Amino acid sequence: EIRRPGRGAGGGGGAQNLMWSGVMILSCVPMALSSVYKEKVMNNVDMDAVLLNGYIALYQFIACIPSAIPAALAQGMAIEDIPSNTINGFKCYMGIDSVTNSTDPSLDDHCHSAPVDVSVYLGFNVLYNILMILIMKYGSANIMFMALTLMVPMGNVAFSLPWVPGHQDLTPFDYSGLAVILSGLITYRFGGALGRLVGC
Repeated sequence: EIRRPGRGAGGGGGAQNLMWSGVMILSCVPMALSSVYKEKVMNNVDMDAVLLNGYIALYQFIACIPSAIPAALAQGMAIEDIPSNTINGFKCYMGIDSVTNSTDPSLDDHCHSAPVDVSVYLGFNVLYNILMILIMKYGSANIMFMALTLMVPMGNVAFSLPWVPGHQDLTPFDYSGLAVILSGLITYRFGGALGRLVGC
């Protein structure tokens, strides 16, 4: 079952939730520093957004190679299984099944739709990253993070659509949270202008 993050999570208690919330917050620090650096560089250098995105993807790919070892250990995978899993992943992307079980077809990896599904995802991901770079190039890192913040209410609405797997209806808490986020964004973006307008 596909669940919306933060709903129906298993045990662990408030302490574990607090710990992972801290990890999530800390993970935003490199992204924020990277965004500020990109904004500073692109204000001084006329760099093409597609070219910059290509360099970012290249260095991320290089960084992913050594990161594969701790990532495998974190999910209980033996290090020697990394190459075979990588090869099977590429085979699945080409539509070739690697896991077949004649007694229970539900356990098969069903890679027949993977070429289209993964390619569409990659296309949207590249478009998303290029748009984020363009926002920083012609706007600022602040505007980019405002756009990212808007993704939270948009994601909640998307997960409430009936045709989305594992969809859940919006609750009063969702509505109140969306109102707080949107009011904060509006205040941040237009608060200064409104203050000057009313003479504050």
